[in-house]
Amino acid sequence: MRSISVFFLLICNYSISQITLTENDFPNAGDTVRISTTTFTSNDPNATGQNYNWDYSTLIADSQFVREFTSIGFSPVQVSFGLFAPTNYQASYFIPENTLNLNQLGNFLPINLSDARSYQRSLTDSITKVGFSVKVEGLDVAFPSDTIETKYKFPMSYGQDFNTVGYTVVDLNPATNLIIKQHRDVHSVVDGFGQLLLPFGTFDVIRVKREIVELDSIYQSFFGTPSWFVPPISTSFEYEWIAQVKKDALLKIIVREAGGQQQVQSIEYQDAYIDFASIQENDVLTTIYPNPSKDKLSINSQAIIDGIQIHELNGKLVKRIDSVNSTYLDVDISNLENGTYLVSVITNNGSKTIRVTKN
Repeated sequence: MRSISVFFLLICNYSISQITLTENDFPNAGDTVRISTTTFTSNDPNATGQNYNWDYSTLIADSQFVREFTSIGFSPVQVSFGLFAPTNYQASYFIPENTLNLNQLGNFLPINLSDARSYQRSLTDSITKVGFSVKVEGLDVAFPSDTIETKYKFPMSYGQDFNTVGYTVVDLNPATNLIIKQHRDVHSVVDGFGQLLLPFGTFDVIRVKREIVELDSIYQSFFGTPSWFVPPISTSFEYEWIAQVKKDALLKIIVREAGGQQQVQSIEYQDAYIDFASIQENDVLTTIYPNPSKDKLSINSQAIIDGIQIHELNGKLVKRIDSVNSTYLDVDISNLENGTYLVSVITNNGSKTIRVTKN
C-alpha cells in the first residue's frame, strides 16, 4: 500500500511541473518587466529535459533596464499598426527591437537611424511580430512585415514544435538609397519543463528553444556601384524559460553560431531592483588582488570586514572565514581547483561579490 502511495505522489509531482501557458501569461499593453543583463554563465544553455532543474541562481548583473510593452495608442505610426490598419497588422503593443542591426549600419550611412521597434499582436491562439518602425532622421517610419512571424502559439506546453517565417522589407528611400530584406526561418520547440532557479527566486517553467536561420539581402548605392549583396547566412539560437503570469521570459539566452563555434551573445533575466550606483561605490571600497591568482587573494576594504565566503559558480560553498574584524585579509586558495569563483566580502557597510579566477 505504501509503495502505491509513493508512486501516486511521484505521478502528482511529475504532473505539477508540466505547466501550460496561454495568452493570459504574456504581457498586455502597459505592462513593464524589470530585466537584468549579463554576458557570462558557466551553464550550458543546451541542457534540458523533463522535470529538469536549471540553476542560474549565481547570475551577476552587469546592467538593468525596464522593458515596457507600450500601448499602440502611443505609437507614431498608427496608420500601419493601429486600429485602422489591416486586421492582421493591428498590433497590441510595441517594444525595442534589436534584430535589424541598425546601429552597425548607422556607422556607414549618410543619415541617422535610431529607435528600432517591434510591433506585436497578441491573440488567444498566438503572439505574432507584425512589423517594425525606425526613426529616420528623427521621423518614425513603419515597415509592416510581408510575411508575419509567429513568436508563440497557444496553448503552449512541453513537446510543442512549429516552424515559422518572417520576411520584412526595410526600404529607406527616399531618405537614402538603402533597402534591407530581412528573411528569418525559425524552428521553435518546447524541449523541457521543470524548475528554474534565479537570483530573483525559483519558478516552475517550460523551456523554449528557437533555431533562427537568417538570410538577409541589402541594396546600397553609397559605396561603389549601386548593387545588391548578401551577407553570410546567420544562425542563432534563442533559449527562453517561461513561467505562468510572469508576462515575459524569466530567462533568455541568445547564442550566435560562427565558424562552427557557438558563443553567448546576451543573457537577460527578470530580477529585483538593483542599485547600480551603490554597487559602483562598493567597487571602489573593496578590492581583491591579484586576479587571476595562483594561491593567495588579498582583500582590502575601507569598511571593516566581518567575513568572506567563496562559492563555485554552481552555488557550492567551498571556503568561509568568519570574525575577521579587519580592513585587510589574506586568503589561501591554493587547495581550490583551477576555475572561476564568486568571492563575497561581508563588511559592516554591506556586502560585495566579486568574480575571481584561480589558475
